[in-house]
Amino acid sequence: MTPRKASYTKMFGLLLALAWMPVVVYAQDIAPISGTLTAIQSFLQSTAIRTLAAIAVIALGILAMMGRMRWAWAGSIIGGIVLIFGANAIVSFFTTSAGS
Repeated sequence: MTPRKASYTKMFGLLLALAWMPVVVYAQDIAPISGTLTAIQSFLQSTAIRTLAAIAVIALGILAMMGRMRWAWAGSIIGGIVLIFGANAIVSFFTTSAGS
């Protein structure tokens, strides 16, 4: 068999394997991944993280009183807090406006 024919044979075998791939993919269960992601979301919106966010805002206030605060740094901290605690509302807004 020439190298070119061997290459075509390998390519055909790969395409045949990819054609059977959806049958294998439908058999998977994503419950472990979903459970892990739900646990991460619950932790990021827990009371401990809310307390940490409050301490960060207090630290920003103290830095502002001393005149040592950089506004870009403060904006990134406040933006992160808004995104973490507003994530559910943001996602539900976009999913309901998309119609699904």
